[in-house]
Amino acid sequence: MITLLGAAPDTGNQGVSALCRSAVAGIRSRGFDRIAVADHGRGARRAFWWIGGEETGVDLFGLTNNRRLWRGDCLRTVSALARLGGLGNSAARSILGSRAVLDVSGGDSFTDLYGEKRFQAMCRSKRLALDNGRPLILLPQTLGPFRDPQRKAEAVDILRRATAVWVRDQRSFDFLKDELGADFDPARHHLGVDMAVLLPETVPAKPLPDEICNWLHDDRIPVAGINVNGLLYQRETEACAAFGLAESHRAQASAAARAVLDSDPAMRLLLVPHVNRPEGDAESDWSACRALEDELRVTYGARVATLPQIYDACELKWIIARCDWFAGARMHSTIASFSSGVPTLGFGYSDKAEGVFAECGIEQDVADLRVLDAQSLGRVVRASLRRRGLSRKTLKEQMAFVRARAGAQMDMIADAIRRAEG
Repeated sequence: MITLLGAAPDTGNQGVSALCRSAVAGIRSRGFDRIAVADHGRGARRAFWWIGGEETGVDLFGLTNNRRLWRGDCLRTVSALARLGGLGNSAARSILGSRAVLDVSGGDSFTDLYGEKRFQAMCRSKRLALDNGRPLILLPQTLGPFRDPQRKAEAVDILRRATAVWVRDQRSFDFLKDELGADFDPARHHLGVDMAVLLPETVPAKPLPDEICNWLHDDRIPVAGINVNGLLYQRETEACAAFGLAESHRAQASAAARAVLDSDPAMRLLLVPHVNRPEGDAESDWSACRALEDELRVTYGARVATLPQIYDACELKWIIARCDWFAGARMHSTIASFSSGVPTLGFGYSDKAEGVFAECGIEQDVADLRVLDAQSLGRVVRASLRRRGLSRKTLKEQMAFVRARAGAQMDMIADAIRRAEG
């Protein structure tokens, strides 16, 4: 059995789900039939996912960084029981019975930027494998930054003990080389690409709203998609302070959307949530998209619509792939776009977006929200729209190379699993 950590499919964040399904699909297609995935549920369960039109069975078990020590999914409890042989705990048994433990840290959470609780969750899950003698393979992810020297030392110790490490951007790779020093090994430590470039598309199981369906199936109607980051949009003051945005994301998103709609009277704008949360939740992309739609409909009427938040990562990729142009602040919404050959503009608010785009050869297509105010972002959007025909041709060639690189990367990960067993 192979166990996957740090990619819980039940968070509502479709970027994390994209990494989960990409890893499961990639590993399964390379001969590893039994895969267990940690989520936030209770106990051991069996699930069947549609990935790329194929039903894929996975084993699920709960593993949560909480203080409810009496619960079997508590990470601290699982760690203690694993040292005692598992004692009937499904999560501990999964770790102890694994040929290898894969960990992707949600793509960007192996850092201390998000606070002590998340940092310790990332470290505890990895030590769960290491302390029980299981090979730990870190899948392509961002490392750091680490502001606290003690936390950085803790992270580097884990990196040094891991069987293999893949990162998805040059800055993380430089960090790995610098911190490991003489322990850096090109056979174990690799610069790669985000796994989600190989995420399969799946035709949505639930029908699209009629107006959106008509847009996407009528070649005469140009359709642009924009993802609005709910956290940046709804907590604009805090986001400006935390990420150093040049202007509120509410103003930036409005300017970008208006630039799209003003570019062509026939243009339709599809607002795409990529983090699904209940209405009113601070991180809800859907709430942010709906608020922006309400604003835009005053001027543009029925030329703008919000996609319901009922589609999974594979289905969202199928929908995004049918746009003529796409932009977004949630990085994996843009990965779904450019990996499908859609001209894409990333709205970056940290260094991770540019790093991931750079590994795919399109770093010029990141608009830095920390530098561009609303008016400047509108100009960048208009320029990106004007060159979308050329961008599509360039992407077709570039993505063929990137997909081949991602496939070779997954081959290497599968080989690392097999070597670890020996």
